[in-house]
Formats: sequence, C-alpha cells, structure tokens
Amino acid sequence: MMRELISNLKAKGQLDGVEIDIDEGEPTDHGEESRDEAVVANIAVGVIKRVKAVCALGKYDAIITQAGIEPGFLAARMVSTLPIAYPVHSAMHFASLLGEKFCVLTTTDAQATIVRRNAQLYGLNHKLTSVRYVSRSSTFTMALVRKYQKAERMNAPEVMEFAGSIVEQFVRAIEGEGADTVIIGSPHQQCFLDEVRQGLDARGYHEINLMGAFAAAVEMARAMVNMKLMQAPRAYPSDLLKAKPAFR
Repeated sequence: MMRELISNLKAKGQLDGVEIDIDEGEPTDHGEESRDEAVVANIAVGVIKRVKAVCALGKYDAIITQAGIEPGFLAARMVSTLPIAYPVHSAMHFASLLGEKFCVLTTTDAQATIVRRNAQLYGLNHKLTSVRYVSRSSTFTMALVRKYQKAERMNAPEVMEFAGSIVEQFVRAIEGEGADTVIIGSPHQQCFLDEVRQGLDARGYHEINLMGAFAAAVEMARAMVNMKLMQAPRAYPSDLLKAKPAFR
C-alpha cells in the first residue's frame, strides 16, 4: 500500500528532491477484539515508540505518520525532535486554505467518529461538513490493490464499483452540504484516487478539489523542512519546556 502511494507520487513528479523510507512499524497486540478501545491505545503507544526511535537515528529531516485515525497525535508532536506531519491533519489544513467546506472519507463508522473528534482537536470542525465511509474494510480494499495492477483498474468492474461508491458519498457531500474539497483519509483507499477523480469528473465536478491525505502530509513535511520550522514546543509542551507561560 505505502509503496504504491509513494510510486504514484513519484510518477506525478510530487517527490522531486524527496527520499522516503518506509518504517515497518511497531508490533502491537491487537487482541481478540479489533474494535476495542485498548487496541487504539496500543497502536498509539507503538507510534510513539517508533517516533522516538526514528528521531534517535539522526538520519531523517522529518517524519510522516500514516493512519486515518491519526493515533498518538498530541504525544507524537510533543516527543518528536523532528518536524512531524499527520496526513488527515495536513489535508484538513490544506482544504481550509483552498476553500470553505470539506468532507473526509474514512473506512468505518467508528473511524468516522474519531476523525470528527480529531477535527475538533485541530480547530477545523466548523469547516468539516461530514465524515463519510463506504463500509468496505481495508482487507477488501487491499485485495483489489493486490489483484489489479494500476494500469488495469480503470477496466476492472469491481474496482470501478468501489470507486463509484466513494464518488457517491462525495457527491452527497458536494450537493447536500456544499463541500468544495473532498479528502480520502484512509491510506488503502488513496490507492484509488485516480479512479475517484475520473468518477467525479464524469459527474461534472471538475471544479471540486480531491485530495489524498498522504500527499498532503508529504507537502506539509517538505514545507516545514524548507522553512526550518517544526511543531511549536509551547503548543505541545513537555516538562522540559523552559519558557513556561504564566497560565493556560
């Protein structure tokens, strides 16, 4: 999945001057019940462990996480000694710059609830019209990614049916909620950005911005590195913060 997303960005010239290594992640115990709150907590702990480990290598200029529900957001921005970009967070900020209203697509209702709460945390809830999902698991989506090469997907009925279900959700947000930008947040769904773009164009929505969250995070990380900026320690403080404010 990640290799395909990176390959797609390279093909479009969006990674010129950028090198990306894929971290295999921290093994976590998902337990018997994959929807349990403890699972999300375990994933967040794993993300923080990897952030610390990558920072300690002294090899990289920035970190990009990859998960639609953005686990460990606050803690990662506190502990990272490198600029760190979260994809949906980045995409929401870009969408806010581009227009007034945006919709985010994720995988499940439970994840949609988390994305909505994250938008509140990010201070962008007032521009988020809806968080939508198509009730297709990551297992289903990744099976399509593995079954069809990129060049074959436009001619594969089951791929176009899946892309069409995403387009339908976005059309509802565009027509019913006034969304001017639509975001695909889950990484496995972003493998089908071209098919979704084609579907939106066929419905007459050429003027609607379609954004993949991973690409937004790449650009956010690149901007922070080029501008020699990173997340503000005062906004994400640890006890090591020296110039502590008098009040919060």
